[in-house]
Amino acid sequence: MRIQNWNVYLATSGGCQRENTAARVSSTHVMPHDADCHLCLSGKEWCKQLSRALPFELLVSKHLNACPNICRRPIAIPDFMQHFWWCFDKLKEYAHLHPGMPAYFRFMTILALKVFLEEKVDVAILEVGVGGRLDATNCIPKPIVCGVTSLGFDHVELLGHTLPEIAREKAGIFKTGVPAFTVQQPEDALQALLEVAGKVQAPLKLAAPFEQYMLPPHQLGLAGAHQQVNASLAVQLAATWEQAAGPSCGGPAAAGAAQRVQQLGQLQLPDAYVEGLQGCVWPGRAQVVRQSWVSEGMADGLGTTFFLDGAHTPESMATCAEWFCEAAHTQQATAGQQELAPHRILLFNCMKERNPEALLRPFMTTLAARGLGFQQALFVPPESSYRKLGSPDHPPKDLSWQHGLQKVYQTHLTPTSTTGVTRAGLQLPALPGLEAGQDGRQGAVLPSLRATLNWLRRCSQSSPKAPLQVLVTGSLYLVGDVLKLLNKAPV
Repeated sequence: MRIQNWNVYLATSGGCQRENTAARVSSTHVMPHDADCHLCLSGKEWCKQLSRALPFELLVSKHLNACPNICRRPIAIPDFMQHFWWCFDKLKEYAHLHPGMPAYFRFMTILALKVFLEEKVDVAILEVGVGGRLDATNCIPKPIVCGVTSLGFDHVELLGHTLPEIAREKAGIFKTGVPAFTVQQPEDALQALLEVAGKVQAPLKLAAPFEQYMLPPHQLGLAGAHQQVNASLAVQLAATWEQAAGPSCGGPAAAGAAQRVQQLGQLQLPDAYVEGLQGCVWPGRAQVVRQSWVSEGMADGLGTTFFLDGAHTPESMATCAEWFCEAAHTQQATAGQQELAPHRILLFNCMKERNPEALLRPFMTTLAARGLGFQQALFVPPESSYRKLGSPDHPPKDLSWQHGLQKVYQTHLTPTSTTGVTRAGLQLPALPGLEAGQDGRQGAVLPSLRATLNWLRRCSQSSPKAPLQVLVTGSLYLVGDVLKLLNKAPV
């Protein structure tokens, strides 16, 4: 029924029919797992480096930025609004009939397909939202290439509770005769992918390990050891697209396609690929933002360093902890602050469909193994969610979920989790809205994100020589709202 409804939506929206889209746009379809939409960005940077004039489209997570990207930039707001209302009016015209208006993600996918066609892009990079088999992006009947990143446990209520079950749903993007690539997976998950690939006759291969290419890991634009895995898949997807469709694009990109494909066959990364991998950035994922909090009459000082990662699965939370340990120590050493240890604060929230125990346990275990802890942990509701946009005028009144997160956090505290609470020269203002009996060292619930950021600003300004390191994680909504309030949102 869901597939039938989706076909109705596509037919209703006129210019977005499956056949029309497939005939005019060549696409790369990517099956991510939480943090792995990075490889879409690697592909995006590769497109940019191949040719400044090569039009390409990127559709990834809407939690940080609602607009599709064209040639690295979000589509202009007037153009976005024009396409938006065209799709909305077309669908609304038939909304009184079954199945009504599409849900948010399906609508945004229809809108993105409309943008693809109108902007005449040469290549579209599609990131799946949930699963694959029944996902809204799985409407392209014959993409150029498909990719599946490292599998893990996410959206288990929809995809299944075992890795093979999840793998079969993810493999739903495989198409007959369309090349597909994946990376090293647990044996049972890989067998499930091969099983589905065999049924639909899709040639599935493992991407070559990134270590085989001649690019030092530290030269990747995105931090974290797992990015080497994503980079290997991004390279393979880009090379496959270039070999199949690159020559048809014309211009300088097409002229060098054959040579680049030959280089890759010899495990040599072409210059355009190297520049793409090095220039890849992704807001809210392994992102470091230094906030100086400059205000009238206040010294700049050392400010606050925000470490933002929208991890929201057990695997990605452990990866986030590893990244934060490395990044926090690197930032401290680079700033020459070894004599004054930073005051570290965790800012955490996760959505109610998540299991906080499953998220915080690997996160805290990884931190403890590295001997790093937080002096304070703050649990704060985001302003935005999948049901609404953020509003400063209506902060949430029910904080019971955040209190539950606090209790889970307390169960995983170790002696290293709150070591060195007292910092020389650090004078902390009182936490806003703190309920009786709460202690920030054991975790505290704060009423709003704006109040929390204002408190951090006062902390930095009252002790300008004391460095603050704040890790924001657990939810892309939380990360997106923090970036917005810091005026660091993607543009």
